[in-house]
Parts: sequence; structure tokens; C-alpha cells
Amino acid sequence: MIRDISYLTLAFVYVNILGYFFHSIVSRSLGPSGYGEFMVLYSFMLTVGNITAILGTVGVKVILENFERRYDFLRSLRKMALFLGVIFATLVMLFSSFLRDFLHVSNSYYFFLIALAWLGMFLLAIEKSFLQSTGRFPLFAFCNSAELTIRFLITILMLLMGFRISGVLFASVLGIYSVIIFLVFGINREILGESASLEAKKILKIALYVSPSGFFVYADDIFIRRIFDEYTAGLYASVSIVGKVLLWFTLTMLGVYFPKFVESKHSLNFKKFVGQIIGIVLLAEIIGQIGIFFIGKPLFLLLFGKKFEGALIFLPSYLFFILPLLFSIVLISLATALEKGMLFIYFHLFFFYLGFVFLKFKSINDYLHYIFLLNAFFVLLYLWKLKLLRPFDAIQNKS
Repeated sequence: MIRDISYLTLAFVYVNILGYFFHSIVSRSLGPSGYGEFMVLYSFMLTVGNITAILGTVGVKVILENFERRYDFLRSLRKMALFLGVIFATLVMLFSSFLRDFLHVSNSYYFFLIALAWLGMFLLAIEKSFLQSTGRFPLFAFCNSAELTIRFLITILMLLMGFRISGVLFASVLGIYSVIIFLVFGINREILGESASLEAKKILKIALYVSPSGFFVYADDIFIRRIFDEYTAGLYASVSIVGKVLLWFTLTMLGVYFPKFVESKHSLNFKKFVGQIIGIVLLAEIIGQIGIFFIGKPLFLLLFGKKFEGALIFLPSYLFFILPLLFSIVLISLATALEKGMLFIYFHLFFFYLGFVFLKFKSINDYLHYIFLLNAFFVLLYLWKLKLLRPFDAIQNKS
């Protein structure tokens, strides 16, 4: 367990350092207005692309529960990923004009690049879930690092060639497909052979639990161009991309802990793992705030430059105000492992997006307070539902 966490933590540090250089180069090249538009598209790509987390979670549960036939199930999951990926890619291309107008971006063809990325994300989710379920976390960490490294290098090349937003999106596509080829043909293999029959009802149930998670992570970035002017949207995007390091770290740790939740849900070890992940989240928040206090300003200006200096004041607040969202993500993962509390998750998602669409925010502070208060309210609801953790036996016998 410690070894797996160590590998993922090292990969997380590397990926995020590289990620900040990536966003530094992109923001400086595009300026506040262009960077704000890019972040709308990038966040949209990652948010809906995070639906692929459904397949990742399905893959982990299915393979762990049928480990003796893991390759048969791997082949079946690959077929399902391809089918779903084609559907989602087709839909985003068909609705590209509508999405351009709704999200206030300049070109429809950006969504064709996003379609390619989504198809790859579905396929990659299954390959990575197979690494998780077979306990190959060092390789899992390497793949995450390799994908981001390729994206970073291609981004630099694309920007030097003058391709701007389209070039950066294309770099993400190349990073995804490079890792797919490496895993399918070099590591996981087993392309030909018998396929296992997937239980549609069980997969649908898992999918309904996992579906909302990705929509929480990037929701605030998707709507910034509808809520703020171009310049303010760019400032907020710079704060968000730094502050979300805590969200990405939490999701990274859940990559280790979710299989443990599934395996231990009928034992007393479950409570131990829950306590560990909550402690990790709190520790990360404290370290993040300390880091901002001592090196936040010079690091932020190094990454984004003087043009974004007006955003710096919001960074400590952002890290604090997303804390309820971090706990929500953890609690949703617990609910998924236990297959309980689905209604709460969907109410949470519905009201979260309802506010972005209909409420008027006068400032970034208003926006941050909305995120904090709504997520804090739903954390209390999740805790009320999952108070069945006391006593542990109640989890297994009540809904």
C-alpha cells in the first residue's frame, strides 16, 4: 500500500510540475482572453471525458470480482469502450455549432479535436483500470507521466508553429493515443481470444454512481465565459488550474483507495481506509495553504506572468473553498464502493449546475462562496447517509 502510494505521489508531483509549465506556456502564449477560451474547451474536454472514469471504475470492479477470467473480461470491456467512445465522439461533432454558441467559443472545429480525445479517453480508461485491478501501480503512474510529457512536448511544437488553441488540443489527443498503443500492444496485450459476458444491470448500476464525479471537477471552469467577461474568466482560470492540484491529488489517491474500498467493504478494514483517505485530504489542504503562504506569489507569477497578478489574491480562498468538494468526491467514491446513496449524488449534481446556469455572480468571491456553501451542504447530507458507518455492520444491512 505504501509502495503504491509512493509511486503515485511521485508521478503526481511530476505530472503537476509539468502541468504547471504546460499552463504557463499556454497562458503566456494566448494571453488572458485566449487562455480563458482555451480553459473552457479544455475543461469541457476533461469534464465529459471524465465520464470515462465510469469505465475505469467498472473495469476495476468487474476484473477484481472475476479475476480468474480477467483477460476475457478485459476484451469485453475494450469492445464496450470502443462502442461508447464512438457514440460520444459522434454526438459532440453533431452538436459542435450549438456548443460553440452555448459556451461562447470562437470555432466549431475545436469540438472535432475534442471528439478524438474522448474516443481515446474511453479506450485508455479500460487499459489503465486493468493495471489498477492487477496491482501494477508503478506502471499506472508511468503511463500518467508519459501521457502528460508527450502532451507538453507537442504543445510547445504546436505553439511554435502558430496553431494556438487547436494545436494545444491536438497535443492532448496525441498524448492519449500514444499511451493507448503502448498499453494495448506492449503491456496488457491479449487482444484476441474469448470475451466474457458482461452483466449489463450491474455495469449500469456502477455507471450511475460514478457518472457525476467528473462533472464536479471542472464545472466551475466550463461556465466562466458565460458568467464573467473575457479578462476575469482568464484570471479565474489561472487560479483554478493552480488550486485544483488538491482535487487532482485526491483523485489520484482514490485510484489506490477505491480498489481497497471494494475489497474491504465487508470487513473492518474499510473504516481504516476511510480514515486514511480523509486524513490525506486534510493534510494536503494544510500543506497547500502553507505552500501558498511562503512561495505562492513568486511561483504564481513565474507560471503566469504579471498579466495574471490580479488573480493571486483569490488563490488561498480557492484552496479553502474547494475543501467541501474534495470531501464530496471522497464520499461519492465510498458510495460507489458500497453501492448506496445514489439519489444524494444526483441531487448534488443537479443543484450544482443549476446555480451556474441561473444565478448571477457579481464577483469571483461570490462564485467561490457558492461553490463552498452548496458542496458543504451536500457533504453533510452524505455524512448523514453514511453515518451508517457506525456501526460498520449497518453498512452492509441497510440502505
